[in-house]
Amino acid sequence: MEPTTPSRSPGHSSFVVDIEKADDPYGEPAHLNSANTTPFTSPKAPFVSPGSAAAGPLIGLKNLIDRNPATIVSGRYTINLRQLFVLLLILMGLTTVWFVVNPPESFKGADESESLVQSAVGVSDQDRTDPRHPHANPLVPGTEKPNPLVNEASHGLTGSAKFRFERVRGKDARTSLKKIQFQFPVETQKDRLERETRLKAVRDGFEHAWKGYKKHAWGHDEVKPVEGGFRDTFNGWGATMVDSLDTLVIMGFNDEFDEALEWVRTQFDMTKNPTAQHQFFETVIRYLGGFLSTYDLTGEKVLLDKAEELGKYLLNAFQGKNFPNGRFAVQANSNNEPAFRFVLAEVGTIQLEFSRLSMLTKNPVYDTKARKIVDVLGSANPQLPGLLPDYVLDNEGQSYSNYKATVGGMVDSYYEYLLKEWILLDGKAPKFREMFEKAANSIKKYMVMRPENGSQDYAILGHVNSASKNIEPDMEHLACFMSGSLAMGAKYFDRPDDLVLARQVAQGCFLGYHQSATGLGPEAAKFVTSAQSGKFIPDAETFFSSPLSRKDYILRPETIESLWILYRLTGEKKYQNQAWEIFQSLEKSCRTDIAYTGLLDVTNPGSHDNRMESFFMAETMKYLYLMFSTPDVISLDDFVLNTEAHPILRT
Repeated sequence: MEPTTPSRSPGHSSFVVDIEKADDPYGEPAHLNSANTTPFTSPKAPFVSPGSAAAGPLIGLKNLIDRNPATIVSGRYTINLRQLFVLLLILMGLTTVWFVVNPPESFKGADESESLVQSAVGVSDQDRTDPRHPHANPLVPGTEKPNPLVNEASHGLTGSAKFRFERVRGKDARTSLKKIQFQFPVETQKDRLERETRLKAVRDGFEHAWKGYKKHAWGHDEVKPVEGGFRDTFNGWGATMVDSLDTLVIMGFNDEFDEALEWVRTQFDMTKNPTAQHQFFETVIRYLGGFLSTYDLTGEKVLLDKAEELGKYLLNAFQGKNFPNGRFAVQANSNNEPAFRFVLAEVGTIQLEFSRLSMLTKNPVYDTKARKIVDVLGSANPQLPGLLPDYVLDNEGQSYSNYKATVGGMVDSYYEYLLKEWILLDGKAPKFREMFEKAANSIKKYMVMRPENGSQDYAILGHVNSASKNIEPDMEHLACFMSGSLAMGAKYFDRPDDLVLARQVAQGCFLGYHQSATGLGPEAAKFVTSAQSGKFIPDAETFFSSPLSRKDYILRPETIESLWILYRLTGEKKYQNQAWEIFQSLEKSCRTDIAYTGLLDVTNPGSHDNRMESFFMAETMKYLYLMFSTPDVISLDDFVLNTEAHPILRT
């Protein structure tokens, strides 16, 4: 279902409303009147004291009796139907006034406890009752009753603000698949206070990074977080701007979003260097994914227009082949000759974006291209069933042997998209499920490595040679996404062993953070191989082997992503606590006066680099925020997130 562009609130104080038109869910509510049309104004209501309010019904009762002096005769009375109706209304009014003047003590207590929480978190009464505010709570503390100020989805909101608020919470999402997100119980006041304190800290961190980008790199791809200035590494089209649009919406930065949207509307230009060779994969996940997701969340048509324009340019990468080249040019006759070999992740990570673009534009060409790629890959005959090498060939039935299989860089998001495309297509393309389950079976059989000490609390996914089946204890940070995918697949396909493995892999990824000197994990954790088959030796002090590992940290999100998915699927608070520990380490080691920067060495505090890729604001900060938001915000039952954490509405 295509989202409707929200109507803007009128700029004048009154307008005409047609009473036969139903309430517009994206605009102003219709106000019914006895006439066909009526000018609507909203003057400030005069103050009425409780005493005056109580006197009104009593005076009405007296007037009724005065007009009918013979109503009571010799202990009997007579009254017509109209008078009885008026009397009932008066009695109802008296009852209402009584409860206003003398509220029950239970109501007073709830208000007072609510005020204590607001005061401790630093949230004003106005903020708490405004459902647009990121800290608005959907549950009344100490009860199972929803807070009507929040869950009555648009109370007090109109136009685009109402649409965004409702859409972030899954309005118009449709799926026939079973629900997998944990049914969270009502929070205690203590838990809510802690969660909201953390939520505010994450939101403040994002705001700090956004202000740094705005001041030093507005309209460019990346800000330099240590020295200021900018770099253009992803087409020079404003990667951080587009990548962060949906994060602004989700976190409730409405003014900042409107400002960024105006920049997209008036200054975003893909044709300024039409012969330049752009990265196909990065453009799909950052730009196309960003436009589609933010359109789903806001209904702003300019975003769909930009997505459709970009989609036409991306088709230039195919050059008559089933697989797209790694580079493309906006100008059709400036594209490279067809490639011979293709990176698996680059050709296997367009399915979500291309399918969604076809859904929204009603143009099947994008979905057709995306599915053909999977048809070719699905026909392959690798030595390890379901696991493909880094580089693949554009041939049906291709055989692959003697290669290194991994779920890390150059292949990672291919496996991610097998599951997520099945979800987006509402389970109606079984081939995606078959391919994902085949890959998951081989991952469990060939890649899992466990510590020599016998612990079942954690594991890693190593690199395996397809011919010898030998495993190397080497796990890239990028591979940590697999925990979340295994967990979702376990829920959808009733594979409980996969959920056990997902927990163990997530714990292994977290320990890389927990035991490093900075509290942040390395780009690639390597371990000493045990003499026991399928075992590795964790370092007692740093967990990973410091001499063997690649120790830089570039603000990656994959560990936090999997912790978030596991939290949303299981409800276990430990995942929130682990994510909070990581955020605190980010604040301590990576925050600069401008934004956030990566580290050259996670074992050496203070060894900064000078880069903040756009995925930090699109993914890392978004996953942290969602970890501490209420679970109705970007529910796993309503959205599927692309590999850049752009939520796509399931319709």
